[in-house]
Amino acid sequence: MNIGRELWSQLASSLGGTVTAAPHQAPPDFEYLSTDTRTLHGSQEVLSHTVFIALRGPRHDGHAHVAAAAALGVRGFILASDWPGEDPEGHVLRVPDTLSALQSLGRAARQSRPGTVVGITGSNGKTTVKEWAHSLTPDAHRLSRSPGSWNSQVGVPLSLWGLDDNADTHLVEAGISMPGEMETLTSIIQPNIGVMVHFGDAHGGHFPDRASKAREKAHLFKGCDAVILGTHDPDVIQALRDSEVAERCVYWTLPNAAPTATPPGTCALDIARIEKGAKLTTLAGSWRGKNLEWTVPFTDDANLSNAITAALLVLELTGDLTSVSDKLPLLQPLGMRLEHLSGTGGGTIINDTWNHDLDGLSTALEALDRLSGGRNNAVVISDLVPFDRNDPDQFKRLKHTLGQHQVDHWIAVGPQLATGIPGISADHVEHFKTTEALLNSTALDRLQGWNVLVKGARNFAFEQVSRALEANPHTTVFDLDLGRLSHNLEQHRERFGLPIMGMVKAFAYGAGDAVAVELDRLGISRLAVAFTEEGMALRKAGVQCPIMVLNADPQRFHDLLEWRLEPEVHRPATLDQWARARANHATSGPNTHGVHLKVETGMHRLGLSPEEAQLAGEKCAELGIPIISVYSHLSAADDPKADNHTRGQIQAYGAACAAVSDGWTNATNSTEANHFLRHLANTAGASRFPEARFDMVRIGLGLYGLDASGTMKNLQPIGRFHTRISHLHAVPAGAPVGYGASDTAHHLRHIATLPVGYADGLPRAAGMGRAHLYTGGQLCPTAGPVCMDGCMIDVTGLKVNVGDPVEIFGDHAAIEDLASATDTIPYEILCRIPQRVRRRHLRT
Repeated sequence: MNIGRELWSQLASSLGGTVTAAPHQAPPDFEYLSTDTRTLHGSQEVLSHTVFIALRGPRHDGHAHVAAAAALGVRGFILASDWPGEDPEGHVLRVPDTLSALQSLGRAARQSRPGTVVGITGSNGKTTVKEWAHSLTPDAHRLSRSPGSWNSQVGVPLSLWGLDDNADTHLVEAGISMPGEMETLTSIIQPNIGVMVHFGDAHGGHFPDRASKAREKAHLFKGCDAVILGTHDPDVIQALRDSEVAERCVYWTLPNAAPTATPPGTCALDIARIEKGAKLTTLAGSWRGKNLEWTVPFTDDANLSNAITAALLVLELTGDLTSVSDKLPLLQPLGMRLEHLSGTGGGTIINDTWNHDLDGLSTALEALDRLSGGRNNAVVISDLVPFDRNDPDQFKRLKHTLGQHQVDHWIAVGPQLATGIPGISADHVEHFKTTEALLNSTALDRLQGWNVLVKGARNFAFEQVSRALEANPHTTVFDLDLGRLSHNLEQHRERFGLPIMGMVKAFAYGAGDAVAVELDRLGISRLAVAFTEEGMALRKAGVQCPIMVLNADPQRFHDLLEWRLEPEVHRPATLDQWARARANHATSGPNTHGVHLKVETGMHRLGLSPEEAQLAGEKCAELGIPIISVYSHLSAADDPKADNHTRGQIQAYGAACAAVSDGWTNATNSTEANHFLRHLANTAGASRFPEARFDMVRIGLGLYGLDASGTMKNLQPIGRFHTRISHLHAVPAGAPVGYGASDTAHHLRHIATLPVGYADGLPRAAGMGRAHLYTGGQLCPTAGPVCMDGCMIDVTGLKVNVGDPVEIFGDHAAIEDLASATDTIPYEILCRIPQRVRRRHLRT
C-alpha cells in the first residue's frame, strides 16, 4: 500500500485538513506508518518513506515525539490542527483528529485489496483462532493476517495497512472495550466473513450487561456473507438474530455438550465422538457430509474450542479437509511463541520457531526491536515457509519487512538464503547450509551478550539453536506470561480509572525485570522498587517511567539523582541530606528531583508522625524540594475482620496529607498548596475501599493475577512454575519414601521424582502430602519431605512417563493453595524462586 499525491490530498479534503511541504520536497511517496518512535529502527530509505501519526490518548501525546521522528529521518507527518508546534521538514498533513486519519488510511488499504477479508471478534481466543487458522491453511492458499493482537481502534488500521496485497485471504482481529467502537472497526475492516470466538466477561465494565456487549460485537457481521460461530452463548445467538444475520451462521457441535441456545444457520461440522487422553483428544464426525477423524494436541475445553473453530474457518475458506486433518496434530500453544530466554553474557534470546512466514517474521522482528539495554541485535533465520523467491511481490515484501528493522548481524540457514538476504549487505550475513553445520561452528559463540532472535521453520529444528544460546537450560522453569500481564493491567485500569503505580520490588516478586520493562512499554504511570540498585537495573534495562525507591539509603542519593530515581522519605532529617545531594548534582533545578513522603497511619513500621508530617511539608517548601506524593500503607485491607482498623487508617491518612499541606503553606506564606499525589491503597485496598483510592492506586499481586479481595473476576495468573518427571519407581507397601523414613503406606505406591526442591523455591513444608502438584490430569500429593534439589509425588493409578510435565503452580495448581499448605503467603512463594531456576518470558 502506498500514499501518493492523490491519497494525501484526498485525506486532507475528506478530513477537513491542510497540507504543507518543506521547500524542494518531492511529491508524497510513503509506504510505512508509525505511531511510536520506539519502533523506528529501519534504514534511512525506509524512514524517509514513513508517515508518523501523532496520536493523543489519556496517557500520551504523540506530538511530544514529532521532533524525534524528524531527527531520525521521517519525512511524512499527520498532526493535529491545534498543535502549536512548528511543522517539521517534509510533508505535513494537519487534521482535526489524527486517529480518524489513521483509520481512513486503514479503510483505503482495505478497499484496495481483492482477497477475502475475515473479521474475528469475541472476548477470548481471537489471536489463537487467527494464528491456528493460518497454521491449518494449505500451503497453496496465500493467507495474510494481522500481527499479534492488533485489534484496537489503532491496531486494526495499522494491521490492514501492512497486510499482503496479493493474499487470497486476510485475517483481521477486532476488539472492543467501549460502546460504539465496533461500528468504527466494521467500517474499516468491511469483512466478507465473520468469526465469533468465545464470548465471556472480559472488557465488560463499560457495558450495562452481557447482551449489550454481544450486540456490539455482532455489529461486525452485518455485511458478512457467512459467520463462523465458535460459541453457542445465548446472548450471542440473540444478538445475531437481532442483527438479521442469523441464517448466515455456520457452526460446529460436540456430543454431550451442556445445553445452550440452539445456534441459527447451518451445522457444517458435526463432531459425533470425542475421546480425551492424557495429552491429546481424538475427534470423529463429518464436515458437510465428509467423514473426518482428527487428533488435537489439547484436552482442555478452551483450546479444543479454538482449534475446532479455526479448523471450521479454514474448511469453509478452502474446502481442504486433508490439510486441516494433517496439520491439526501440529498445533502449539501461542505461549510458546516469542518466548524470551536469558542468554549467555546477559543478552536476551527470543525463541520463535513455531512458524516462519512473512507476517510472523515482521512480528518477531518488532519484538527484537523492543528489547533495550544498548546491546547489539542479531537474527538467526532459516528459509521461509511458504515463500517463492521467484515471486517478485513476495521478494519485494520480504525486502521491505527486513528494511524496517535495525539488525547488526544475520545468520542464515538453508538453500533458499544461500545467495543472500534481500536488502541486507553481505558483510552482515553468515550462511550455513544446515542447522547442524551452524551448531558445529563458532558462530553462536560470538553472540554472547547480544540480543538474538531465533526465527526458523519447524523442519530446521531451531530449538537446538535456542538451547545453545540460552544461559540456563534448567529443567525446572518459571514462565512469565507478558500477554496476561497486559490483560491484568487493563482490568485494573478499567475498574479504577486512575493512574497505577506498579510494585516491582524484589525482582518483581521473583518474576524478573521483564515485568517492569513490559509495564513501562504499556504506559504504566509509575513503578516502585525496594532499593536503589533495583531501580538502577531497571533504568539500565531501558525503563523510562518514574520509579520510586521505597528504602532510599542517603548514602546512595548520588545514584538516585544520576539514574532519575525518586526517594521515599520517612524522617524529616533525611530532607536536609537530599537537599545537599541535589545542590551538588549538576542537573538539579527548582522543579526537579522531588520526594515521596511516607506518613504513619497505624501500621507502625515506617512513616512520619502527624507532627513530623507538618514539619516535612515546611522543610520541603524551605529547601525547594518538590513533594511528588504523600502516601502510606494499609496493613490489613484484605481482612474484613480488620475493616474498622482500615477505616481508621484512611482517616489518619487524610489528616496526615492535610498536615503536609499546612506545613508547606506556612513555610511559603501562601494560600497556594503543594499539589502532590495522594496514594494509599494497595490491590486489596483499592478493590474493597473506594474511598482509599485518592489520586493513584498501587497494584502488586493484582498485576500478577492474584486478588486477595476476591472482587476481581477476570484476572489471569501470569506465572507458571513447572518441571518434568525425572524418575518413576514402585514403592512396596510399608516402605518409606524420602529423608527420615517416616512416610509409609499400607499399599503399593508409584512415586515420581522431580528435579525441584527447596533450593528451587518449593518450600520444605510442602512435603509429606501437604501440597499437591499437577500432572497426568490431576493434582498429586507430595511423598516424603521436600529435599534440597528434588522432591517426590505420588502418581499411583496415573499413566505418566519420565519427561512428562508437572505444574508446581499455575493454571491447574493455584499458588494460593501452595501458600496455604505451607503456612505462608503467595508473595513469599514468588520471591523464594532463585536465579538458578530457568525463566522464560512468553507473549500470548
